[in-house]
This record gives sequence, C-alpha cells and structure tokens, in this order.
Amino acid sequence: MAWATSIVAPPDGAMSDYMASLHKLARRPETLYLPGHGPAITDAPRFVERFIEHRHGRERSILQRLSKGAADIPTLVRAIYIGLDPRLTGAAGLSVLAHMEDLVARGLVMTEGQPSIDGVYRLAG
Repeated sequence: MAWATSIVAPPDGAMSDYMASLHKLARRPETLYLPGHGPAITDAPRFVERFIEHRHGRERSILQRLSKGAADIPTLVRAIYIGLDPRLTGAAGLSVLAHMEDLVARGLVMTEGQPSIDGVYRLAG
C-alpha cells in the first residue's frame, strides 16, 4: 500500500515475518515500487525505511508504556493510539497483539501462556 502501513493481524500475520520482509526489501536495489494499492512509489528505499521506523517507534511506545507497569491490550491501545477513531480500535488491538507476539518471542515482554488479545503483559526481567 502506498498511503499507509499494512495492518499485521494475528493469526494470519506475524510482526517478525513482516519486519523480515521489510528488511529484505531494504536490501534490494529497486528505487520504484508499483503497489497494488495507491500511486507509484518513486523512492522505494526511503519508503521502506519509514515503514521500518514506524514499527520500531510503535515497539518503543509499547515498551515505554509497559515500563510503567503491566497492561492489557486495550490499555496499550488507549495509551499509544492517541486520537484514534474508535472504529479502528479493534484493528489497533490486533496490531499491538502482533507486536506482543514478537516481543514475547524475543524475551523482552512476558505474559501468562501464549500471547492473546486478552493477555496481560509486562516487561521481562
């Protein structure tokens, strides 16, 4: 998509896979992308780098909020997505869940059992 980042929504999407794909694209030489949605992207390397930074920024926001104490996904969404249209809350929650799956797998965040939309998360350590 040329106008916004894609939603990464479990169980069909995994943040680790999405980030690996972005990093793979960042190593490619093409400067022009012709996406299926939106106009041509004429500075592909910069475009991909912005998407990578967007996801890193979202991860930093999640970790910053968790540094204040344990939280569930609705609490994280309210803290991170300031001014979000309420109709997008569910999609934002799935995106946060995708980040939580990745952060738990990397040992940065803990939860009881497998990450889930109903889980409570805290920083590891």
